[in-house]
Amino acid sequence: MKTSLLLSTLLLAAVSSARAAEPVTLKLAFPPPPVSFFNGQVLAPWGKEIEEATHGDVKVQMFIGPTLANFGNIYDRILNGVIDLGWGLHGPLGKQFQKSSVVNLPGIPNTGSQCSTALWQLLVDGTIADEYGSVKPLALGCFPGSNFIAAKPIRSMDDFKGMKVYVGSKLQGQIVELLGSAPISGNTSDIYQGLQRGTFEAATTGWAAVAAFKLFEVTKAGFEAPMGNPTNFLLMNKDSYAKLPASARKAIDEKSGAVLTARMGKAGADETEHGREIVQKIPGYTIATLPNTDLARFQKTMQPLIDEWVKETPDGAHVLAAYKAELIKAGMKP
Repeated sequence: MKTSLLLSTLLLAAVSSARAAEPVTLKLAFPPPPVSFFNGQVLAPWGKEIEEATHGDVKVQMFIGPTLANFGNIYDRILNGVIDLGWGLHGPLGKQFQKSSVVNLPGIPNTGSQCSTALWQLLVDGTIADEYGSVKPLALGCFPGSNFIAAKPIRSMDDFKGMKVYVGSKLQGQIVELLGSAPISGNTSDIYQGLQRGTFEAATTGWAAVAAFKLFEVTKAGFEAPMGNPTNFLLMNKDSYAKLPASARKAIDEKSGAVLTARMGKAGADETEHGREIVQKIPGYTIATLPNTDLARFQKTMQPLIDEWVKETPDGAHVLAAYKAELIKAGMKP
C-alpha cells in the first residue's frame, strides 16, 4: 500500500514537472498578408530570437492576415487577451494615440529611422507614456513619409491647384486641401484603377506601395514632400507579460524596446528605398522633390493644420517641441 502510494506520488510529481516544462506559446497577430516585408524581415526573425533566448521556453506563434485581428480591432484584441501580441498601425485607431500622432504632422523632414527613434524616446521619457498605460509596448516604428504619384509631372506646390488627389487618411485629405486640391478617399487597392480611369490625377502613397502594387504602370511621375510619417507598433497584453517567468520577461525586454524599434524603422526605410529604386529605373519616369526654396512656404501653408493639432492634443505644444528635439538628437538637420 505504501509502495503504491509512493509510486502514485512520484508519477504525479513527474507529470506536474513535465507540464511545468511545457513551453509558453504567445499568439502574435499580424494583419497584413504573408508577403509583407515586415513579417519576413522583422517579426518572424524576432519570434525565433525570443525562442532561442528562452531556450525554447517561450514560442511566438504568428497569425498572419485578419485571422485573429484586423487593423481596426487589434488594440482591443490585445487589451482583452484574445491575442498576446499585436502588430498594427496607429492610424486606424483614431484618437486613441493622439499624442503619438505628432509624427504624422507635415512639414518636418526626416527619415523613417529618425522618426522611429524619436517616437520611442517620447515614450521612454514619459511624454506619450500615458497612451500606452494599458499595454506593454515592445516597439514603436515609423515609415518614411508618403509621396505623391501622378499621371503628369508635379514640380512645385502650384501644380496641385485644382487637382483631384487620392488620399488614404483624414490628415492626408487636409494636407491636399491646403495645397488647393480636391481629396478623394479610399483604400490602397483603389489607387490603380482610380488613376487608370482618371477618377483622380494623383495619389498619396509610399514608394514601397508603388512598387508592390505596380502603380508605376499608371503614373509617370512622383513628387516628394515632407508629408508626415505613418506609424506602427508592437504591443503586448500586460497580463501575458506578467505571467511569464522572470527569465522570459528579461529576454523579451532585451530583444525589444529601442533595439526592435530601430529594426522596424530600418526595415521601413530600406523597403521604401528599394521601391524608389525600382521606379527610378523606369524609362521616362520622373521623381521631383519639393525645392528647398519652397520648404518654408510648404510649412507655412501647413501651419493651420499643425495649430489645430496642438489645440486638440493634451499638452500638444510640449509634445511637438519634444518630438522635434528628439529628431535632432536622432540626426535630423535643424
